[in-house]
Amino acid sequence: MNNKVRTGVALGFFIAVPAARAQSVPYGASPSALLPPPPPVVRPPKPVPPKLEHIEKVHAEGLLGQPVTNTGGKIIGHVVDVLIDQTGMPKAAVVEFAGFLGLGDRKIAIAWDALHFAVTRGQIVITVTLDANKLKALPEYKPEDKSVPVAVAKPAKPDTKAAP
Repeated sequence: MNNKVRTGVALGFFIAVPAARAQSVPYGASPSALLPPPPPVVRPPKPVPPKLEHIEKVHAEGLLGQPVTNTGGKIIGHVVDVLIDQTGMPKAAVVEFAGFLGLGDRKIAIAWDALHFAVTRGQIVITVTLDANKLKALPEYKPEDKSVPVAVAKPAKPDTKAAP
């Protein structure tokens, strides 16, 4: 008889629990219907774009690959790198001088202030103010070296005339 009572109690439990649960969940609804609604999604505000300035394309061209001319207008090489100092300001341009049929190419660093930049007929013109023969005599630029030999422009001579 004990087994019959236990079986009856267990059977009653299995019937009563789903029935009790069925009363709390509406028909056809999933158990998640009883969960509270999720918190609202807070989206960060869209960033405000910076003020834009439109410039002509020629004024925004890159310097790498641009030809470098001497004061006579003859192309003597091309810019292959720009060296900057600790403050991020350009210090020198590395110019590659082409040899005959690509043989004997060499790179030298020229101080930024020894270069003159202009825009002529929609193209960037970079002119070096140093003598081309002296530039050829400079040691070659090697990026792995600790220091870089840089060709610098001669400082302007101060006016020695006294003002009257």
